Amino acid sequence: MLKAFYTTTICLSLTCAAPGEADPWDLITQISYEETETANSWSVAKTIPDELRDMAQGFEITGHYVQIEALTANRIKQFIIVPEAADCPFCGESGYGPALEVTLKRAIRPIEEGTQITLRGTLQFDESPETYRAVFLTDAKRID
Repeated sequence: MLKAFYTTTICLSLTCAAPGEADPWDLITQISYEETETANSWSVAKTIPDELRDMAQGFEITGHYVQIEALTANRIKQFIIVPEAADCPFCGESGYGPALEVTLKRAIRPIEEGTQITLRGTLQFDESPETYRAVFLTDAKRID
């Protein structure tokens, strides 16, 4: 009996790097994904650039704020950022692009949707074959 099998490789790229510097969004979009599906299973293998892994401690990135949770006690602690405000995955304008899930070290007052912010924290890697999530930022602080 022949089982259905296919493999897909997805590699996104974004040109944002300044000369001599690695742009965090560029490195995030260089993560490649290899999806494997059989009649009974599905998985995804991720290849994360070594340069991105090397930046994990003290990872600094600038992006646009996107709320993902209802506000509680007028404070936010978890959200996503995207490279451009138009990249909001919930706005329905530009399709799907890179996004970074963020958990702050301490909750802050709400931010207006689309506001550009700069954060510093620890970049974590999700090696799980059950999800496309590959990186997320923890213990982040707003530094702008």
